[in-house]
Amino acid sequence: MYSLQMKKTMAFLALFCVCGASYGQKGKITGVIQDVTTGEPLIGATVLIGPGVGTVTDLDGSFSIEADYGNYTLTVSFVGFESFTQEIKLDRKLLIMKPVKLGTTTLTEVQVVADVARDRETPVAFTNVLPAQIEEELASQDIPMILNSTPGVYATQSGGGDGDARITIRGFSQRNIAVMIDGIPVNDMENGWVYWSNWFGLDAVTRTIQVQRGLGASKIALPSVGGTMNILTKGIDNAKGATIKQEIGVNGYTRTSLGITTGKMKNGFGITAAGSFKQGNGYVDQTFTKGYFYYLKAEKFLGKHLLSISAMGAPQSHGQRSYKIPIASYSNGYARDLFEGSDEAYQIMLDNNQGVIDDQAMYDQLAGIGIDKVAAENLAANFVDTIGGLDMGFKYNQHWGMLERRDVDANGDTIPGNEEVLHEKVNYYHKPQFTVKDFWTVNDKLTVSNMAYLSIGNGGGTSASNTIQGADGQLVWQGIYDVNVFGTNLTSPIDPNYHTTERKATDIMRSSVNNHFWYGLLSVLSYQKNDYVKISGGLDLRSYKGEHYREVYDLLGGDYYVSLDDETSSELQDYPTQIKRVGDKIAYNNDSYVNWGGIFGQVEYKKDSWSMFMSSSAMYSGYKRIDYFARKDLVLGDVVLEQALPYGGTLYHDGTNYITATPGATVYTSGDTVFVDNVGSNGPVSIVNPISYTVASKEARYATRDWLWKPGVTVKAGANYNLNEFHNVFMNMGYISKTPRFQNVIDFSNEYLENIKNEIITAVEVGYALRNAKTAVNVNAYVTKWKNKPETTYVADGDGGQVQFNIQGMEALHIGVETDAAFKIHPDFQIEGLISLGEWKWMSGDSGIVYDDNLDSIAFLDFDATGVHVGDAAQTQIAISARYELKNKLWLPKNRIYLKPRITYFTRHYADFNPYTLQGNDKRTESWLMPSYYLLDIHSGYGFNMKDVRLDIRFSLLNALDHVYISDATNGGYFNAGTSNVFFGLGRRYNLSLKITI
Repeated sequence: MYSLQMKKTMAFLALFCVCGASYGQKGKITGVIQDVTTGEPLIGATVLIGPGVGTVTDLDGSFSIEADYGNYTLTVSFVGFESFTQEIKLDRKLLIMKPVKLGTTTLTEVQVVADVARDRETPVAFTNVLPAQIEEELASQDIPMILNSTPGVYATQSGGGDGDARITIRGFSQRNIAVMIDGIPVNDMENGWVYWSNWFGLDAVTRTIQVQRGLGASKIALPSVGGTMNILTKGIDNAKGATIKQEIGVNGYTRTSLGITTGKMKNGFGITAAGSFKQGNGYVDQTFTKGYFYYLKAEKFLGKHLLSISAMGAPQSHGQRSYKIPIASYSNGYARDLFEGSDEAYQIMLDNNQGVIDDQAMYDQLAGIGIDKVAAENLAANFVDTIGGLDMGFKYNQHWGMLERRDVDANGDTIPGNEEVLHEKVNYYHKPQFTVKDFWTVNDKLTVSNMAYLSIGNGGGTSASNTIQGADGQLVWQGIYDVNVFGTNLTSPIDPNYHTTERKATDIMRSSVNNHFWYGLLSVLSYQKNDYVKISGGLDLRSYKGEHYREVYDLLGGDYYVSLDDETSSELQDYPTQIKRVGDKIAYNNDSYVNWGGIFGQVEYKKDSWSMFMSSSAMYSGYKRIDYFARKDLVLGDVVLEQALPYGGTLYHDGTNYITATPGATVYTSGDTVFVDNVGSNGPVSIVNPISYTVASKEARYATRDWLWKPGVTVKAGANYNLNEFHNVFMNMGYISKTPRFQNVIDFSNEYLENIKNEIITAVEVGYALRNAKTAVNVNAYVTKWKNKPETTYVADGDGGQVQFNIQGMEALHIGVETDAAFKIHPDFQIEGLISLGEWKWMSGDSGIVYDDNLDSIAFLDFDATGVHVGDAAQTQIAISARYELKNKLWLPKNRIYLKPRITYFTRHYADFNPYTLQGNDKRTESWLMPSYYLLDIHSGYGFNMKDVRLDIRFSLLNALDHVYISDATNGGYFNAGTSNVFFGLGRRYNLSLKITI
């Protein structure tokens, strides 16, 4: 009896202990709250698991709640966003939730303008770069440089000047990447380029950068062959706050930034404002930088309308290293180390290159040391003759020199001046952009948005009319200056034909000015037909005028310069009008016009596990050019006599035929017949009863190549299927008939280029993604075929001139596989990696006869690039990074410390080249394969709160190992290292910043 009672008691006690132990166990619930549209973290969102039990999200949108094991109802709320509720069971020490994504309760600017891709919904490959990553990794670089951590992207600093970065995606240059700011396209309307110096400071107001690779999901017609890059700025739906940030870096770099965001105020307004100033000496020799940035956006809800007005700009100037040069000009040692053979083999090849031995003797001597002809040719690819190499160092910049601006007094004595650095290549520009946007929520189903924008660009770049390079590798300005001031032993700077006391400059500094005036309207209507179908469409209208001229920038000691370039004035006959002073136009003066009209439509379907879209757009592009320095046209009704009126001459027209009397001609009449005997002619020619015209006639106009219109079209479709809550697959495909860029339509002589055709792009892509609380994996494969890829060349015509010719039929095939992954090993430790493998090749050559406007044959083209790899971007990219973070483990409230090293490796990078050069024995010859390289970047930071103020200290070490590498190259005449011209990448740099957030 006692035994039975004891057993019952012991069993009860055991059960009580187990239950008590279970009840006493605690676990932790962690996660992150994000904006469903942009993926950016929501700071300050409320997360509760019971009445009064919970927390608010941190600066990265994360939360952590400690609680007893058990069942809970988790709710998330944030002002302006839909609430979220989910039943959860806490039965472990650490429960990591999938990211919680909240949708907005009101229409936002981003939802309307951005064409933002959404995870597990939009069937395209994309990457979001969020503010936290920008803050941690940009480190005062140009924006494209942060994207090297994105699959398929290759970005470099080009010559090393601040703002001179370039980016390629999947082997396509940024001319074929659509870059947008808040949904507004910013690619140059003439050549497609993006000048990143114009967008300095934008990182201060960026809420997210989304890079869509491939054709992308944008509804409007864009040149998105390689991808789409959309930079979205902060607005009324962002949290209230103010920041001040100070940065310092190498070579005297400093930057100060201020920013404020009010969020939505009681009066309905929201204001975002920012400003920044930078200056520095540049990493590359004499690539100084100085720039400002300003940004202001004001938004207000007016009933069902959200009105947004914004202005931004970045006036700046910076020194440039504009041209690639031979490897040995930088470093003889690096050039020599490229050679992969023995010292003996190098000496034999050096003797051959110096003309000591001929080719046969070289091959014989190499064979004597065991190197056959095939092996010798392989070795020759990385042979560089270092004899005569400048060996100036990797920071070498050839575009500057010293100058003493001395003068001479009335007695003929020299007046000394201060010695200064004079830069040949300086870029200066200011491109303010203004936008007015109205987002109208008509009802629960219908929204209408209208965005009008204006961009006004002013500036240019300097160069010298002539340069002399000294033995030290720098420009000898003094010789040019002294000739302008003092003359030579044989000549005087005073030319009495022009002026009896002023000095005529022989050589000068000039500036190539490229101003523009660009405005547009983007109108979008979206209709939610039902829970599953959404229909949208709209208009895309743009008008662009580019002003291009060269002007006198610095007379280098002279008082004036002589120019005989304007054929519409008396310059060719009158000495005084040939005198040009600082600011006067010389060399060329023309305007380019591009008008664009587009319509687009898209249907989206989303139900259960499926989401699909199909979009189509049509555009009509017009091109026009006016040349203000060429001879004027004569317009007689429907007949235009192009560039027919010389200044000082007369054109006689009888209604059918005409003759021209050039300046100095002998003109006389006999009855109703006019006789013209031009200087140097074989005798007079006559015309009966003509009407005479001059440049002053009302029928005269500046030389105009009138509008040429080209239609284009895009069709895209895609589908995403969520296999379950963790896995999804997608596919997209598309067709683009892309209208040509202006530079491939009208040449510098105001003539249409020969053989103008649309580019044809077809693409297909498939992808797979895995998402769970600790892992994110993306895998996608693509095929892009590009026909009629424009390449231009010049061929001689029968009159001793040249015809610019479009080489059409060029075809390239870009195939690739991309994968990127992130693994959260621990709440404090995450690893990310990517692999991008491309196989990008030219697939065609061409042969045929080139005809002029009279259908006379002027050249025969015969080249073949079939199977040759596309150059200018690394075809293989591998990267891995780790991020370790500790929160609230150190001193001071809300402290956080992180360390993030990243290694990026690039290989299979071929030098850039023009396929047209592959002629004769060079057909199908590969471009020079550049050396592979890797970069180690290390980012770190520590932040904490002091009452209501947040302080963040960050330190970045870029190229931490100071690795020497070639980032850009252009192929030379022999497709090897010895004849290629290159840019070296930037060495080790640091950036230290302190940011105060209120």
